[in-house]
Amino acid sequence: MTTGDIGIEEILVLHHSHLDVGYTHSQPVLWQLQNEYVDEAIDWLERTADLPEDSRPRWTCEATEPVLRWLTESSPKQLARFTKLCRQGRIGLAALRWHVSALVDRPGMRRLLDGKKRLEDIVGTSIQVACQHDVNGVPWPLADELLDAGVDLFVMAVNGHLGRTVQPRPGLFGWEAPSGRVLRVFNGNHYTMFDQILNAWDDSVERMRAGWQEYQQQLRRIGYSLPFFYLTSTCSPIMWDNAPPNPYMPNLIQRWNEQQAGPVIRYATFDDLRERVRKVPDSDIPILRGDWTDYWSFGYGSTPVATAVNQRSKPLIAAAETLGAPAETIRQAADHVDIFDEHTWSYWDTDPANPQAQSIEVIKQAAAHTGHEIASLAVMDALERLAGNPPADKGIGGVLVCNPTPYRTEAALDLPAAWFDETSPATERTYRASRMTYENRPWRTPPPDERRRYLGTIALEPLSWRVIGREDLPAPSPAGRLTHQVIEETGSARELNFVAAISRTAATGRIESPFHTLTYAPDSGRITSLADRRTGREILSPRAGMDLLSIVRERPDPLVDGTRRAYYQRNLDKEKIDESCWNGWARTYDYATRVADCSVEERPGKLRLERRFEAPGLTHLVQRLTFSATDPVIGIETEIEFAGDSSPTGTYLALPLAMDKNWNAAFDTAGRTVNLDTDQLPGASRAWVTTQSMAAMWDEHGAVVLLTPDVPLVQFGDFHFGPPLDAVPRPRDPLLLSWVANNYWDTNYPQIQRGRITLRHGLLTLATPDFAAIEEHSTKIRNPILTWPVTTGSRAPSEGTL
Repeated sequence: MTTGDIGIEEILVLHHSHLDVGYTHSQPVLWQLQNEYVDEAIDWLERTADLPEDSRPRWTCEATEPVLRWLTESSPKQLARFTKLCRQGRIGLAALRWHVSALVDRPGMRRLLDGKKRLEDIVGTSIQVACQHDVNGVPWPLADELLDAGVDLFVMAVNGHLGRTVQPRPGLFGWEAPSGRVLRVFNGNHYTMFDQILNAWDDSVERMRAGWQEYQQQLRRIGYSLPFFYLTSTCSPIMWDNAPPNPYMPNLIQRWNEQQAGPVIRYATFDDLRERVRKVPDSDIPILRGDWTDYWSFGYGSTPVATAVNQRSKPLIAAAETLGAPAETIRQAADHVDIFDEHTWSYWDTDPANPQAQSIEVIKQAAAHTGHEIASLAVMDALERLAGNPPADKGIGGVLVCNPTPYRTEAALDLPAAWFDETSPATERTYRASRMTYENRPWRTPPPDERRRYLGTIALEPLSWRVIGREDLPAPSPAGRLTHQVIEETGSARELNFVAAISRTAATGRIESPFHTLTYAPDSGRITSLADRRTGREILSPRAGMDLLSIVRERPDPLVDGTRRAYYQRNLDKEKIDESCWNGWARTYDYATRVADCSVEERPGKLRLERRFEAPGLTHLVQRLTFSATDPVIGIETEIEFAGDSSPTGTYLALPLAMDKNWNAAFDTAGRTVNLDTDQLPGASRAWVTTQSMAAMWDEHGAVVLLTPDVPLVQFGDFHFGPPLDAVPRPRDPLLLSWVANNYWDTNYPQIQRGRITLRHGLLTLATPDFAAIEEHSTKIRNPILTWPVTTGSRAPSEGTL
């Protein structure tokens, strides 16, 4: 056996088709091609059974979904051929459904592993390796889910484009899961690197030898010490992604081995790699702890409408399960939600005029909307059954209220006025179809001009429900300690207990709740102060253009370089040895140019400040801040519509905080709280993070929490899109940035954002970072009380538990 001069005895090459659900072909075409690849692989592997062991090809199915789809169409004879090759070790399998982006939640992670058991039962072999190719990271709790499913090796192949890799790479480390258990990780090179590093596409042993000799310098530089080297191959440079088996490679590998041009090259599956990894003693494997925070997740900002819709579907699916909705309906909803969280968004050429990009983007985003509609159907159907409504009835006799959360909750009822309109035909006769309309959904955001009936507060125990007759509905709550004053220049004050058109004179507006005092300028709409009444602490440190979740547009400075190359200039030769292609780019910022209107409205138990803005890059911008007499969370709705510009732009909602330097921060991912920097793997994304529901910042004086049910992307401290950070700077008076939208990608993600949407945030201030309280409030904002009409002929009991 010929050994390389750095002690490598063999090179393992894993041959696979990297699964992008889109990117190279539209989704329907892609799924058909993936089916064909399995058939091609079976034929090819059988034809090559007599080749020498080292160059006898093996094929790896890197994800379960293509295999399961193939199984639904294959004959028993074809299945027997596939199973035989699996048991011979010629076909390898992996544990996860596909490659995921960072918003997959804990139930979604478990669904990613559903196919593993099904394939194990069919094939009769265990699957103990999982892989993620291309993506820049995965949520920390995935480590525990993999261990629970019997996976003991996780293979990552990060694409460093517009990101950075965790080190050591290539190399082996133990990933300490949140539970404290350790999952072995082979942190491998990006996929296709067998083709790139060894110049395999040139079909020349000499070119392979030159590539290997050159790359050994990189391995020597990083101190690579394993006796084997692992790389993957597709069909690059013709097809990097979604590629078929490459029948031309075995001959090249055979010639290499016969000429003893370097370490022996062997085809391998994940099981073969696992066999080599198991021989490495624990004492030689470093242990790393923390979240593998994904860089590529900023692509969620390319589809802000679909992203928000998909995020809203996840608590609906959980509510449907709690309410006992049919399992098949829930599965259908989850399938659409999960495919939206798969890592592919668009075509490789995202020119807005490209017809293939248009098709892939529409199909991708349709998954989010379809999933939401099916999840909504599941919940409405379950509420109908719980209410005991007959298919047709005369009139609405009451209201079903349901708390799907594990927390006791109080909320003021806010119902469609049409339920109580005696002159409306809808209250005289009601049908199942008429009840299951969009307007009756309690989880939607009603437009401000919709007629609503505001009632009093109702308390519900965890996971409980109650039917309340129309005559027993609680009366509207008094304002309590909610007050609004406008202090004129003369110093006189007047109470505003109605929708007030603010006069354009010098004045100061003040809103007080039991929890906060907000001060603003009615003439300009500018918020000048937000104080926590319980601690006396000032929350805001307003600066030019920014007060409380103010709109900010970020662009490459057109006087320097206004293109996408301003911040990243891709170079494959640098990327393959993990050298940075990021630039320190010149950027410019634009703010709202005018507040067109500022008004305050009083509702039972609530006060709402509404500001209408004019802002560059937007055709519509309205923000509403709601203060409650009973809820410490300030509700913030931002109604936004983009102008449809394809030039590179980032859009933020900025919260300038009054906070000492050296503050701390945390966010949640898949139900796990992650402390910024300290709970993250070295090299993982710190400049921006993806939240499931919250981002918190605190110093010794108190904590500020931004609840993020619809807008998951966050930056801590300042604007950080650019070269990766080893640690986030902690300046005095930092920014907390909700990253609403961007089109910074030059591939894969859409360049134009379309559609109007109302995005929800919640603002919570605390004396300390009480994560139990934060979780409760974030759960409630994602899972509001469910309300549903109960018809006069219903025979539902009056209350119960879920």
